[in-house]
Amino acid sequence: MKEPMLKIVANVIPVLNGRDPSGNIIYLGPQTTKIHRYLIVVFLAKATHMFSLMGKEIDNSVYFTLYGLGKVAESFKEMGPYHIPIQYDRTKVATRIYNMISERGLVTVKKMEGETYITITDKGEDVSTKILQDLIAYGEFANMNKKLDDNDKFVSKGVRKVPGLERVEKILAEKISEIYLQFEDQLETIDEEE
Repeated sequence: MKEPMLKIVANVIPVLNGRDPSGNIIYLGPQTTKIHRYLIVVFLAKATHMFSLMGKEIDNSVYFTLYGLGKVAESFKEMGPYHIPIQYDRTKVATRIYNMISERGLVTVKKMEGETYITITDKGEDVSTKILQDLIAYGEFANMNKKLDDNDKFVSKGVRKVPGLERVEKILAEKISEIYLQFEDQLETIDEEE
């Protein structure tokens, strides 16, 4: 893996998937980070040379099929430290999510020759960059807290708590929720249809 952005994303996949590195659901949860995952997948496809080669140039922009975007998400199985893919569904759910976020100007969806093609917009790139910055900050803070002595932690209800990490988690949750809340009702409808 030669592209630095891929290594950065590989380190935050558990949080992006709504789970901690051990696989436990964190209070953001997989549902709250669903829009973020779909945005990040198309962002990575377009922004990294390795994946952009899978795209197709349409109207001076690189577009990707749902299948190609699924391959981007799956590729993280091969990348450490966690070797887990970005949770992504290439079926009709993915189409609905991309159509939904295209209404907000985050992606552009085109149908051609029986295929659905997706690209990220400038607005979507800005949002994706902010999401990655928040996830990176969270990951770095979490790693710093792992290095603290046990004396610096306290136990509440049998669970180790790190007060500083809890504050960062709440800030991250608020930022992530800003995007999620725009789509909450529509996402519930999509999930009921799955």
